[in-house]
Amino acid sequence: MSTGIFGLLTPSPPQQQFCYWQGASGKWWITTIYPLVASHLDLSSIYVMVRRDANGVRHPLYIGQTSNTARRMDEHLPDKLRQAVLLGGNELHLHFLAESEQERFAIETELINRHNPPLNRQKSAAFFGGLLGLGANYQNQQHRKSLLGQFAG
Repeated sequence: MSTGIFGLLTPSPPQQQFCYWQGASGKWWITTIYPLVASHLDLSSIYVMVRRDANGVRHPLYIGQTSNTARRMDEHLPDKLRQAVLLGGNELHLHFLAESEQERFAIETELINRHNPPLNRQKSAAFFGGLLGLGANYQNQQHRKSLLGQFAG
């Protein structure tokens, strides 16, 4: 903890960088916290799109796994990532310690079975696309440009 004049210059303590998610088996998985919409690493991961509410409680919105996080987030931009933002998503939690694709699938399944995130449910795309009118390709392209503009820089 800083003291003296430099302690007064820090407006608030640093954000927590890690979060643990419990799987269906009871095992805990550590994740590193990143902004939901940002440039991401070209590493394999299990990822959790998260809404952190005003009380600091984290709500998983979507859980997946990939061999390349940056590529997968780009692929999710017009659908899952967009839906997560509309649901208040503001964090992306990444678990990098799985040693194989099989292990990534096992952790992903365990986390989905424990948390049942809304965007992992089969009807989520139809619900958001149909009910909220988000299915039009033009709207997707416009919203993507808007999202990228908001989070750039």
